[in-house]
Amino acid sequence: MNAAHSSPQVPVPSVGNGGGSGSSSGGSSGHNGDDGGKKLRKYEIWIILLTGGFVGFVAGTLKRMMDHVSYFEAIATGVVVGFALPGFIIMIIRFIRNQS
Repeated sequence: MNAAHSSPQVPVPSVGNGGGSGSSSGGSSGHNGDDGGKKLRKYEIWIILLTGGFVGFVAGTLKRMMDHVSYFEAIATGVVVGFALPGFIIMIIRFIRNQS
């Protein structure tokens, strides 16, 4: 009778874990099955996007100055770099975080 009695109590610790221990509030450890440490945070996303925009601007400017191309080609280069670089950085970060 003990085995049948203890089986409904298995999910109870996971429900009551939020308020009592306080260890799940951080979410960055990732040891308790929580993937909060693997997700990208808002400030990380903003930093990556701003970096991509800045590098895209610099790439377009350098393309215009060095290769003497038209403004359209320089802007197109900046836009491509501005979208590709953040995507590449996010892909690398997700790959690294999923390894651990």
